[in-house]
Amino acid sequence: MKSLNISIDAGGTHTRFRAEIIEKEKIVSSSREYKQKINSKEELKSFLISSLNDINSGMKPTNCVIGFAGAVIDHREVEITNWKSRPSIILEDLIEWGFPENNTIMVNDMELAGYGILDMEEKSELNSGQCEILYKPDFPAKNRINNKLIIAPGTGFGTASIIEFTTHSGEKVKDVLSSEIQHIQVPPLDERHAEIIKVILSDKPERNFLNFEDFVSGKGLCKTYEALLKLDGMMQKEKKEATEIANSAVNGIDKYAVEALNIFYRCVGRIIQAMSLVAQPYGGIYLCGTSTVNNAEFIHRSGLMEEFHNCLIRQQLLIQFPVYIVTKPDINIAGGLWACRNVI
Repeated sequence: MKSLNISIDAGGTHTRFRAEIIEKEKIVSSSREYKQKINSKEELKSFLISSLNDINSGMKPTNCVIGFAGAVIDHREVEITNWKSRPSIILEDLIEWGFPENNTIMVNDMELAGYGILDMEEKSELNSGQCEILYKPDFPAKNRINNKLIIAPGTGFGTASIIEFTTHSGEKVKDVLSSEIQHIQVPPLDERHAEIIKVILSDKPERNFLNFEDFVSGKGLCKTYEALLKLDGMMQKEKKEATEIANSAVNGIDKYAVEALNIFYRCVGRIIQAMSLVAQPYGGIYLCGTSTVNNAEFIHRSGLMEEFHNCLIRQQLLIQFPVYIVTKPDINIAGGLWACRNVI
């Protein structure tokens, strides 16, 4: 008996689709990856239906896991705030478009990333060249819980955790939990950062605080850069895109870009600290995503690790947790297929 698994990663900008055929618990074939820039519910529907038709396998989908860049309610509904008209997509929409009624799961895209880490772990790829060490404890803890954190700082800011526990029957269970901690209020990291917060808030009269994603995002990087120029009395000749600012920082050709991207990653360090004090990720902290791969060299020399370990009372706990940069592309898509095989 053959089964057709579908993995979909519906991002804020691009959406990806990949399929695989399983026979006797083995992968016998995989499709190419379909990718398209999506900005509306209608475009998503057209892309998914055309991708299904192009597979031309003669089979109806057996299992489908689809991840969205947004908070998914009860695995049945999501609002895509980055798309035109901020559409809501419900499970019934996906069933109408051709996906299985009982074996389609809607998840947050960070849950996909978590499943992708579990897929890498299953394939022993976490100790390969696709997982670069950012920090390794001098004396790694042994026989501790294998919890992990997954952090995706980029166009937006994604966070999740993998919790491992043992049931009363002795079975080891792993569960992926998406997080929205990035939306809590960001405290000033220092006096300079406090001034930046004031400058940014001066253009947002409807708000009285900023959250972490206001700094750890493409828009946030642009706002930080503009605020730094304004604080030093510099005139900005033209608006710069986040990618341009990041590239200038990585190459060290613009001191304000360097400072802005460093604040970006210092904020990441603070979120990792908060999540680590809750989850205690002895299994590792995994930074992933395209921006992470592109900025890997900068991350090594940024203030991320310093902010992560900057805790007066619990620093000795925090230095027990290893930190990695995941360089494997599209772990979300791989994670969706892993979930089709192991979760549904």
